[in-house]
Amino acid sequence: MVKLNEKHPVKRWLKSQSTLAKPDATAQKKIDFLNKILNSQFNLITDQKTKNMVISLIGEITGKSKLEEILKSYLYLMIGNITRSDNILKSLIQQPARFFYQGYNIKPSIYEKQTVTNIEKVLRKFSRHPADRLTFYLFNQYVKSFLNKKELLSLIDDIEPSDLDKKLNLAYTEKIAPELVGFLRLSKLSDEKRMKNLRSPKYRLEMQSYWIWSFLPVDPLMSDMTVERVKEIDKLDPLWAMYLLDNEKLADLYFKKGGEPLMRRRKFLRQNLKNEKDFMLTLYKLIELGDVDGELVNDVLNFISKYDH
Repeated sequence: MVKLNEKHPVKRWLKSQSTLAKPDATAQKKIDFLNKILNSQFNLITDQKTKNMVISLIGEITGKSKLEEILKSYLYLMIGNITRSDNILKSLIQQPARFFYQGYNIKPSIYEKQTVTNIEKVLRKFSRHPADRLTFYLFNQYVKSFLNKKELLSLIDDIEPSDLDKKLNLAYTEKIAPELVGFLRLSKLSDEKRMKNLRSPKYRLEMQSYWIWSFLPVDPLMSDMTVERVKEIDKLDPLWAMYLLDNEKLADLYFKKGGEPLMRRRKFLRQNLKNEKDFMLTLYKLIELGDVDGELVNDVLNFISKYDH
């Protein structure tokens, strides 16, 4: 390794891992202040000086990652701006999981790190706030439906209310996140009733292909019509089309109807590794297909080494 050229991706990656910079004095001051807020026993900051400091901090959080968005929502809640706090959560749960999965930071910001470290405190503070928590509880359901980290799911189970099922049937609840609520309602139906609903005009194919097909049992629904929808997605979002084709019945129909051959998809995935937003989704699919070789290792290390500065 020592003899490798300084520009070699492995050398660059090893160098970046061995020289992780400690936060400077300014960053450490922000970390300490965040810790103070995160460890507060209160649901609302009333001290004006502290409140102004929180507002200033919110302005510095870019919100480029989902974790930063969650932290901003939490901080807005702490200064009493419930509307902005809820609006951030709404923006997260109104997008299909396919886009929630996007983004991967080799070197996360101090705000992302603090959110990860204190995620239990953040979520518990959300749940205990005296304001209407319906939007937050829908966020919990989003997490339970589309993420799989065991510790996080256990925490969500511990803090969610017992009467949420009743609220799912309210028109007001549906207005907050229509497609998520539609998914949650469908998930509670029997297979027969779910298929009947999905065949009705109420659930558009566009909605189903991003919210339903990859997350609920829908084999009886797969038909020439769903194949045509996948072909449409192929043109606009080929990576998600590949994830939809994890359904064996849909894949069989798709390839019988002249769907794009698998080898061409492998070429697309290799090229798509350059797409930073979809890097991890692309890498996962390549590994799943068994397309692992020295070139893939080199591409991954090149991606990681971009962040060694």
